[in-house]
Amino acid sequence: MMRKVDELLKDKVPLGVLSNTHGLKGDLKLYLFTNVLDIVSKLTEVVAYNESQKKFAYIKIESVRRAKDHFIVHVTGVNTISEAEKLKGFVLFVDRAFFPKSKDGEYYFFELLNCEVYDENEVFLGVVEDIIETGNNDVIVVRMDKKEILIPVIERYISNIDKEGKKIHVRMPEWFE
Repeated sequence: MMRKVDELLKDKVPLGVLSNTHGLKGDLKLYLFTNVLDIVSKLTEVVAYNESQKKFAYIKIESVRRAKDHFIVHVTGVNTISEAEKLKGFVLFVDRAFFPKSKDGEYYFFELLNCEVYDENEVFLGVVEDIIETGNNDVIVVRMDKKEILIPVIERYISNIDKEGKKIHVRMPEWFE
C-alpha cells in the first residue's frame, strides 16, 4: 500500500488540510501549509489523501473564499454536511508546478526537504528531514542516522542552496561538536 501512496503522490506537494465542515451545504474549512495565499484561487482539481483512513479522492474545487485564518471551499458534488464530513482530515496535494517558481534567495519548504547537506569540506552531514519556523528565521533539521543537527537558514551558516540538485552547503555552527 505504501508504494502505491508514494507513486500517486510523486511530484505532489501537500497544500493544506480539510479540517472541518462549515455550514450545512457541504462547505469545508481548508487550512493551508503555505503562506502563498493567492495560490488557492487557482485550485480546480486536487488529489486528496487521508492517511488515517488510507483513502484517496480526486476532487474538484467549485469555489473558494477567504475566512479569518483559513479558506472555505466547496467541493463539486458535496452538498450536505454529512457528505462533507467524509472529507474531514484529507490533505490536498497539488503538482509542484502549481506553485510559482521561487526566486533566488527564496524557497518553499518542499524544495528543501530531503536535500542532502554538506559542510564546507564536502563532508556529507545528512538529509533535511524537517524545517522549523522560529519567527526570526527558519531552521533546517538535518538527520544522519540517529544524529540530528539544527542549522539556522541564515547567510552566516548557509553558503549555497541548490534547489534543483537537492543539495545544501553549510558552514557548521560554532556550537556543533
